[in-house]
Amino acid sequence: MATVINADPGIAIAFAKGVPTQSPAAARDPDLDLFFDCDDYDDNDNPCWGLAYAIASGSAPFVDFLATGTARAVASGSPIWGGTYAGAATAFALAYGDLVLERPSSNWVQWSKIGYLDFTIEKDNVAGKRPLDWKGWVYQTKKLGNRVVVYGENGVSVLTPQGVNWGLQTIYRIGLKGKNAIAGTDSIHYFVDREGQLWSLTEGLTKLDYSEYLASMFSMLVLTYDESSDLLYVCDGAQGFVYRNGSLGKGPINVSGLGYQSGSLYVTAPATIVTRIPELCTDIFDMGTRKGKTIFSLEFGTDLTTVLYASIDYRRNKAVAFSQSPWYGVSEGGKVFITAFGREFRVRAKTLAYEYFEIDSIKICGIIHVS
Repeated sequence: MATVINADPGIAIAFAKGVPTQSPAAARDPDLDLFFDCDDYDDNDNPCWGLAYAIASGSAPFVDFLATGTARAVASGSPIWGGTYAGAATAFALAYGDLVLERPSSNWVQWSKIGYLDFTIEKDNVAGKRPLDWKGWVYQTKKLGNRVVVYGENGVSVLTPQGVNWGLQTIYRIGLKGKNAIAGTDSIHYFVDREGQLWSLTEGLTKLDYSEYLASMFSMLVLTYDESSDLLYVCDGAQGFVYRNGSLGKGPINVSGLGYQSGSLYVTAPATIVTRIPELCTDIFDMGTRKGKTIFSLEFGTDLTTVLYASIDYRRNKAVAFSQSPWYGVSEGGKVFITAFGREFRVRAKTLAYEYFEIDSIKICGIIHVS
């Protein structure tokens, strides 16, 4: 027999429990939808009133999802002397009112209690949260010494512990090129900003730049840092570069992760990793004068065992693109004869076989013209 519950009007509340939101938001999971039926009646077509609660849990961020549901309660028991039912009875309740949903806060950070993965803010105030002073999504948080650095869509901020709270200092107000445009360790971070400039962060922020190469990369670029060899990989699937100690060179295009386990190096990539032959190019130099110069030869100091090849980029007008000489083989003594005239130059070197090597010095032989 149905039992009708008469109650004061209530409010339907949906509780969404899951992992912190991410950018972009995950696709909606229909299995997590809730449905509130606001026109329910009992078996005798009498309207029902009551308070309905529905709880959903899952791993997808709950953003703009439809949260309605049918509120029903089931009661069971044994026959009671003088009662009106025996066995099981069903209670129907009509739920109506405002649906309470809290939208995600994109520029907030939150911290848990010490030693727990629980972000609930309680009376001890150890867990907490705070907004940043720039808008947009938070991409990553990374530890740096005794601080935490927050990297996002429109800024870079440093959080320093102050008691149970965190002090905020924004050190850069141009955001990252993408949510994976950051890599590093507890002692050094590297990131690429929206302008394609490479930066390093230790005690202070240092501009490394190379935007003439990195600005054209896609926003899904991934930075991967190999602490053992001090190599930073910057890849977007179409282009790839490797940075080390003030030098940037072309590298694999698809490195997406790297780590060491039991002394072995493991590298992840969505496809086969193609290792480029070693090739380098110096920065632009004019030998300290804007007069015309002619280069006749180059002398390299290096520990390379295979054949080294060299070429020279040259131009007379700083507003035009560089021209490049042919490649010439360097002798065993480290010398190569190349003739090039211009006001600005770059020196290139490469090998045709993979080998780790360092160039200690490049001696440029030539003359400076009167005008």
